Amino acid sequence: MRLRNIVLAISVLALAVAPAAVAQYGGAAMAALNGDDAGIVKGEPCVWVEKIATTTPRADGTGVTRYKTERKWRDSQGRFRREIGVTNDDQNPVFQIATVLDPMTNTITTLHMDTKTATVVHLPPGTLHPYVDADDREMLAAPGVHIKTEDIPGKEIMGVHVLGRRVTRTRPPGTIGNDRTIVSVNERWDAPDLKIMMTRTLSDPREQIESEVTELNRAEPDAALFQVPSDYAMNEAQGSPLHQVIIPGH
Repeated sequence: MRLRNIVLAISVLALAVAPAAVAQYGGAAMAALNGDDAGIVKGEPCVWVEKIATTTPRADGTGVTRYKTERKWRDSQGRFRREIGVTNDDQNPVFQIATVLDPMTNTITTLHMDTKTATVVHLPPGTLHPYVDADDREMLAAPGVHIKTEDIPGKEIMGVHVLGRRVTRTRPPGTIGNDRTIVSVNERWDAPDLKIMMTRTLSDPREQIESEVTELNRAEPDAALFQVPSDYAMNEAQGSPLHQVIIPGH
């Protein structure tokens, strides 16, 4: 039988009271809600693996590269699961946390696979929304930053038709506290039918990112992937994933 705790939504002031609860249950959920895959897509089941390499330069001219692998599942009902594994070198990642967005129940679930615990958050209406194409998303920038967008002719990646978009941001001196001009170029290729990002590169003097889908399968995933396993202890919550405190004994 699952162990259930009652979790109440509270205001931001309570973050100081329950930092451990926020750290454990809020971070992964908020990242899932704000990621590129947060938009709900129905009728396009898909299973894919994305690999990301992020390189941060050092003052001596060398760089530190971090590797991340994301495994993703989406079923015909629009339910979406993501697992993230991070390593410091190009070794096999370890997956310990999964998040599940479920438009059928209007919930987001965080699964801690290492401890076999889960938190199910019942979200406010409108938190989960339909997928929004990259061209239709609002582009935010600090005052004084110049943005140039370019559409790139379509091509095929892994047998899937994709459309490209290049965004160049120019930050003049003093725009973000910088003493020289900073130019970054972000190029991404999206599959308009599947509504997933296939590749992305970011060229920036402060950070280099290379991301690509390495495995792709349009089969319907197992429904059990979007459910809490029966041997997991489960907490339930309402409201924002960050605004929670656990009241034990219920």
